Amino acid sequence: MSITRISGMLFLLLWVLGPAPALCAQTDEKVQAFAASTNEETAKNYTNAIQIMKTINEKYHSDYLISLRLGWLHYLSKDYESSIRYYQEAEKISDNSIESLLGITYPYAELKKWDQIQDVYNTILSKDKLNYAANLRLGQIYYHRANYVLAKKYFTVLYEQFPSDYETNLYLGWTYYYLGARSKAQFHFVNAMSMNGSDTSALKGWGLTK
Repeated sequence: MSITRISGMLFLLLWVLGPAPALCAQTDEKVQAFAASTNEETAKNYTNAIQIMKTINEKYHSDYLISLRLGWLHYLSKDYESSIRYYQEAEKISDNSIESLLGITYPYAELKKWDQIQDVYNTILSKDKLNYAANLRLGQIYYHRANYVLAKKYFTVLYEQFPSDYETNLYLGWTYYYLGARSKAQFHFVNAMSMNGSDTSALKGWGLTK
């Protein structure tokens, strides 16, 4: 009997038998742990939710989803240092992950670690230069530092992708206003009011550029 035929028969046998029992048990345990932890989170029993995930984390190391969830749960429980640690673990496990980087900005923000947040957003843009959240937040960071030239750079990237985005138009309106480009500022304020007619900030800006 040829090697090819033997290999084909073995593949068929494995397909019929299905996954190994150990793998099935691990899968069931993980799914059940996530379900139980989610139920505890919904009830705002964050300590219980964390403990459930920690128990399974001890058995199955280097699991991205478990580390990511522990980062989120520790953030909800206001244990920000632990949250950062687990998000960092998730990033190491999946170094192309953007969601773990976005996640870590939440505990950083609570701890007012603005320089670290800026570094995280720059890392995200090195992986995905058109990322919405990173461009918006970096634009906002530079805007509030009164660095309007850099703020415009990030907001413009967003506007080119999402011309109807309310927040982008609002920030571009004020950015152009402070840069002295009143006609461009007015254009974006009108766009922002078109998306949200009750917005007082856009209305104020539009009035200043009339």
